[in-house]
Amino acid sequence: MNRKTLLLLTVMIGLIVSLAACAGSVVSSEPKGPIAPITISADLTSIDVCQAIPQADIEAAMRVELVEPPTRYTLRNADGTSGCYYEGPTDSDRERHFGYVILTPVDVYESQSLNQNVDVSGIGDGAYFNKGGDARQLWVKVDNKVAFVIGFGDVAKEEGAKAIAKLLVAAFK
Repeated sequence: MNRKTLLLLTVMIGLIVSLAACAGSVVSSEPKGPIAPITISADLTSIDVCQAIPQADIEAAMRVELVEPPTRYTLRNADGTSGCYYEGPTDSDRERHFGYVILTPVDVYESQSLNQNVDVSGIGDGAYFNKGGDARQLWVKVDNKVAFVIGFGDVAKEEGAKAIAKLLVAAFK
């Protein structure tokens, strides 16, 4: 085997090993749930969204493994909200993978500034995608008792957000 062939073979093996390592951090399955039952009450802050939604479902929706444990999170400038924040990796293109699911009172859903909004059918009593300040957000209202927002960024994951939303609506009691 000459030097060129050996060098080419070494580079190809290195590339294959690198691709295999990267593939291990990408999650490709669909969220399957089930999400733990969530009893909606007047005090949404008492609900631990991080405990209710399986981490594997969020990773499936985001298509990456989380790099930090999920943490409790609230919607800025909105009292009475309760949610969870999910931190994924930053990839080679400097795309930061993150997400959140936040329960809100219905009036927060109804008072959102609409920006590039698109109605979504088949989820809750009303749903729409909206351009949020940090991510493409899916807003959903359920039974005129609760609403929630799901955001995944830097790259929008609309199908993943819809899958999580359907599982979440099914978990409400």
